[in-house]
Amino acid sequence: MLRPYKKSLTLGLILVALFLSLRLVTPLLIPILVDDVMKAGQFGPTEQQLLYKVLAGLIALAISRAAFIYARSIIFEKISQNITYDMRVGMYEHLHTLPYRFYDRHRVGEIMSRMTGDIESVRNFFAIGIIQIVETIVYYLGSAIIIMCLSFKVGLVLLLVTPIIAAIAYKFDKTIRPAFQQIREQNATLSNRTQENIAGARVVKAYAREQHEEKLFDKENKKQRNLGIKITTIFSNFHPIIELVASIIPALLLLVGGYLAAQGAVTTGTLIAIFNYLWMLTMPMRMVGNILNMTSQTIASGERIFYYMDFGAYIREKNNAQYPEEFRGHVTFEDVCFSYGDEEVLTDISFDVKPGKTLAIMGATGSGKTSIVNLLGRFYECHHGAVKIDGIDVKDYKMKALRKNIGYVMQETFLFSDSLGGNIAFGDPDADQSSIEDAAEVAQARPFIEEIDEGYDLIVGERGNGLSGGQKQRTAIARSLLINPKILVLDDATAAVDMETEHRIQQGLKRATEDRTTFIISHRIASVKNADEIIVLDGGKIAERGVHDELLQKKGLYYNIFMDQYRDYLSIHGKEVS
Repeated sequence: MLRPYKKSLTLGLILVALFLSLRLVTPLLIPILVDDVMKAGQFGPTEQQLLYKVLAGLIALAISRAAFIYARSIIFEKISQNITYDMRVGMYEHLHTLPYRFYDRHRVGEIMSRMTGDIESVRNFFAIGIIQIVETIVYYLGSAIIIMCLSFKVGLVLLLVTPIIAAIAYKFDKTIRPAFQQIREQNATLSNRTQENIAGARVVKAYAREQHEEKLFDKENKKQRNLGIKITTIFSNFHPIIELVASIIPALLLLVGGYLAAQGAVTTGTLIAIFNYLWMLTMPMRMVGNILNMTSQTIASGERIFYYMDFGAYIREKNNAQYPEEFRGHVTFEDVCFSYGDEEVLTDISFDVKPGKTLAIMGATGSGKTSIVNLLGRFYECHHGAVKIDGIDVKDYKMKALRKNIGYVMQETFLFSDSLGGNIAFGDPDADQSSIEDAAEVAQARPFIEEIDEGYDLIVGERGNGLSGGQKQRTAIARSLLINPKILVLDDATAAVDMETEHRIQQGLKRATEDRTTFIISHRIASVKNADEIIVLDGGKIAERGVHDELLQKKGLYYNIFMDQYRDYLSIHGKEVS
């Protein structure tokens, strides 16, 4: 992901190197100042010129370092923001390629945690972490090498303690990294709990379950707190050790350096220069904890992000995917079997729906009704048999072209935080107002829309909150009709409307479905009785099939559903079903 920004990264690292070089060079001017100016015993013209040159050099180095700091900060911040943008866009686009099965197994709050907290953690690393790592390494190695050049005996002390620092850092990293992985996972769980609770606030209030939800939230929040305390404890246990080592080393170096200076092995200026390098030497030691902290957190976040990015879309479009010149909507299921994991949902499903005909699907909850229509748009794939449209297996279609010709009115109505007109035109943003109104008319949405002051410009709330269940369903029906699909899927599309509105919608849909292959999933006999064929599912298999009158004559499952819905009506009117 850094490849597009390698020039900027290279420039940034060069600026970091220049800044560090100047910072490392600065103390080398001190021996000149101390040994050649201050200890010269006189302050003549030569010493004055030398003093001015040293001061000018120090000022020039300070100004240059400030310029390099500013430039490198801007560059790395831009790199971090660009990478963050790329990661968000990449993940967002990738999420759209993933099938329904992915969303069946991953929670919304968890996904949001990846998109926000984890990506921000990675951004901080690129903005700050890289600079800190480079500075720590260069400061330590650079100052150690210079100290050894100034006095090999003083530098020898560093060689003895460096393995100790490395061992402590390794131990800390092995301990802190799993803890960060745990806290990032718990953060996702907490985010999901929060998102779910807020989204379901109306249900919580309706059942007066606020205290119950607060306890659940408190439970997850305590886990987050305890993991945070665990990380703080690990860091607290490690930090004093590093601080102790970082304090002992200068004392040892000054002890050795002072002894050598007393023996005349090093000059006073050299000893003062070594003392300046001690800060550069101990600063990285003290920074090791923070750097390992940030790096471990970034690695944990990166693993979570790339788990999603590497999550392959097992439903893929073939390289030679095709699309017929004329999409007619002739649907055929041939011995289709489908399962969710080890759970068999559909077994040996076969039927044929000619273009413009209507197939109704009934059955108990969990019998596989919605699974059948999900296979149409290849949101899932059957593991046996074939789903064909116009004689072509849906696996051989271009997926976007296939789905653009299937209009779905889904069981769970979802509207976006947009205007009513925008929601209806979601599938065709270029649709004109008359087309939007025509679709609303057929779906029986136009009457309630025209009663609203803002009309089609009304901004609906999140997920369509602010509209009744029936209004949302009618809007969703209008949305599916606007794209003029050749195949129309109505999955309990009138479940949230009253009988009178359902009747009006059915009348409108008669005109809308004349030239469309239509799939109707419903528990209501009134919605399916006029279909060209009705199939009744039981345990994932087709138990009955036929038209309304034929199925009533069989007195099987369909008959029982009919009697459950119409028994009171027939009893009142003294009628029987023969």
